[in-house]
Amino acid sequence: MKLPKKWLSEYVDFNVTNAEFIEKMMWRGFECAGVEKEMSGVEGVIVGRVLSVAKHENSDHLHICQVDVGSDVRTIVTGADNVFDGALVPVAVVGSKLGGREMAAVNMRGVVSYGMLCSGEELGLSNADYPGSEVHGILILKEEYPLGQSIDVALGFDDDIFEFELTPNRPDCISIIGMCREAAAALGQSFREPKIKQVKGEGNAADYARVTIENYDLCPRYTARVVKDIVIEPSPAWMQRKLKSVGLRPINNIVDITNYVLVEYGHPMHAFDLACIEGSHIVVRTAHENEIVTTLDKRERPVTPDMLLIADEKRGVGIAGVMGGLNSEITDHTKAVLFESAVFKGSNIRATARKLKHVTDAASRFIKGVEPVSAELALERAIELVAELKAGTVVGEIIDVLKGKPVDREITVSVDHINALLALDLSAKQMADMLETICIHARPGLGGLHITIPHFRADIESEIEADWDIAEEIARIYGYYNIKPTLMRGDTFRGRINELFLLDDLIKDTLVSLGLYEMYNYNFTSPSVFDTLLLPEDSELRKAVRIMNPFGEDQSLMRTTLIPGMLDSLVRNANRKSGHLRFFEVGNTHVDTGAELPEERKKIGVILGGEDVDFYLLKGMIEELFRVIGIQNATYQKSTERYLQPGRAASIAAESGALLGVFGELHPDVADSWKADGRVYIAELDFSAIAANRNAAKRFEPLPRFPAADRDLAVVVDSDVESATLKQVIETTDAGVIVSDVRLFDTYAGIGIPSGKKSLAFSFSLRAEDHTLTDEEIKRGMDAIITALKENGAPLRA
Repeated sequence: MKLPKKWLSEYVDFNVTNAEFIEKMMWRGFECAGVEKEMSGVEGVIVGRVLSVAKHENSDHLHICQVDVGSDVRTIVTGADNVFDGALVPVAVVGSKLGGREMAAVNMRGVVSYGMLCSGEELGLSNADYPGSEVHGILILKEEYPLGQSIDVALGFDDDIFEFELTPNRPDCISIIGMCREAAAALGQSFREPKIKQVKGEGNAADYARVTIENYDLCPRYTARVVKDIVIEPSPAWMQRKLKSVGLRPINNIVDITNYVLVEYGHPMHAFDLACIEGSHIVVRTAHENEIVTTLDKRERPVTPDMLLIADEKRGVGIAGVMGGLNSEITDHTKAVLFESAVFKGSNIRATARKLKHVTDAASRFIKGVEPVSAELALERAIELVAELKAGTVVGEIIDVLKGKPVDREITVSVDHINALLALDLSAKQMADMLETICIHARPGLGGLHITIPHFRADIESEIEADWDIAEEIARIYGYYNIKPTLMRGDTFRGRINELFLLDDLIKDTLVSLGLYEMYNYNFTSPSVFDTLLLPEDSELRKAVRIMNPFGEDQSLMRTTLIPGMLDSLVRNANRKSGHLRFFEVGNTHVDTGAELPEERKKIGVILGGEDVDFYLLKGMIEELFRVIGIQNATYQKSTERYLQPGRAASIAAESGALLGVFGELHPDVADSWKADGRVYIAELDFSAIAANRNAAKRFEPLPRFPAADRDLAVVVDSDVESATLKQVIETTDAGVIVSDVRLFDTYAGIGIPSGKKSLAFSFSLRAEDHTLTDEEIKRGMDAIITALKENGAPLRA
């Protein structure tokens, strides 16, 4: 942010040196990057008087001048033909610098020239800066100035331009008014806030223009004023000079007024040629599909429905907050103008500028944040300048369309808390007095310090962070250098990790011990994965949360399952021949249940690929995981998940009946979609269900004192009967003995087995706790098991 000292002095008494001012501003949080002279690149150029002009004997176009520079008379050779005896001119003497070049004595065809006479162009001046500056030849000074005086002092271009670096949270300081307000407080001076003269126009503005806002979320306020009988001409010298001092190029009075107000108040403005506005109706709306707006830089820019436009009744006439349209540009033929000063949502302007790859100065200010009150102030200031410069006739009153009238924000902060934060002991009255110096009105009262937040300080929070924001202001004003350093203080306490975190760590440690590598995948996914996974249309996994500002369509949804990410990582590692294709992931998924917030579900994913993997390896890993974390008596049922191969897929249920997860071989069609080589086995378990059904308590069971009798049997059942059903029958039969270690060890279908049937062979152990089983006890137990199996449709295999 450029801050000219002369412009600053209009609002604040500057009573210190430049170095002192820079230091005071630095302690207020505003670092000065440097100080430039107003006549940048001109150093050591002084006023001189031409005493005589003689023709150069060895040239037909050079002249030899004797020039009095105050301290002595110099011989200077020039090619200009407009110098004359007695002329007062700018002289770049030996040792001076002009445009980065240092002047030296030069032999000009036998005559040594000890300097150079300067033109207005070489000094960077225009006719608006000094009459005659654009004349071809040497600049002839019309007034009397002391000989030897620096040219910038003589012409009044001796200002110092401070360049301050601003933090993003202070958009109010991207303006002369904002910086002067802070400078006044830093210098201990009063701030002379400018009073804007209200200009009442003639006639009715509604006869010339009207404004409609279709999207108040993106444009909460739009103010405008109409000016007719426009006179397009150069701006006055004082305005051009101020604009140049902050790096802006003067164009014409109308454009310069909007730029001047932008610098002075920090609020972007725009001016439309009303003759180019169809129906004289400004409509603030989002863009239509396939709409194109040609901007002032003569580029056709395709706009999308998420972008805000300023339009008339038929077309867009500007991209809100970014750039105006070429079809409504101010020209020399403009007769009536609509001045716009609006408030646009910063996040929308940021997204628009990013998509268009075009960030203007106006866009950067909207992105940082503007507020509704400054929109009106900027507009009224612009109209005041229109009247002052006689640039046109103001029509009627302000056109003001807004969502709600701006109101002052009131907050209450804790004086004790602020003192604790800063290690100070200030009273509420002292704090209130400090805040008054930066135009924040405060008063002590019950409950703390009652503060009215000024409209320009949108960075001060109204909620939980209010104490910290006000503490920062107090610290800046009190002086960081006045706060005595103290040792850090705090309360110590014993840290604890809750049960869910401990379970998370235990699961990860167990899976790592089983030879799996942990993976981390993005929480985002593509809408196309649901079809690729063959999910039915009514599947809950399709209820994904859409991201408002995604990186792209392939990452536009929050994931509802870990499977796509795990498959991506498996295939990527296989293609890059990483040498390991066994992974797991513990991560969150999100499902849109229709509630105010989506439901977050934590999942455990396992994926196996490559050689030497099968269904039973994956099942064994899950069983070992359940053993370690305390899931007991889990049952396995056939799964119908479409992304798993039928007949090689199972669901897992807890003893309570709660679903713990599914696992199995990936369906070949899904594997082909991911271009996965070989068979892939995958599991997805529900972390919350596991946590709710685990029994973390460890119970000691002594080793059996008496031997067990190992037995096995084979039964014939229908081919669709699940082994888990018969396993449960064996375990729960009242056999009069303890039945344990029931395991399916063989499945057979073929010769000797009827069509549609299969043979299942189980092994198990029979024992008693207090004695060795007798043959009779073993026989009774076996008979009971065989009878129970037969009653459940599983007779012994002959």
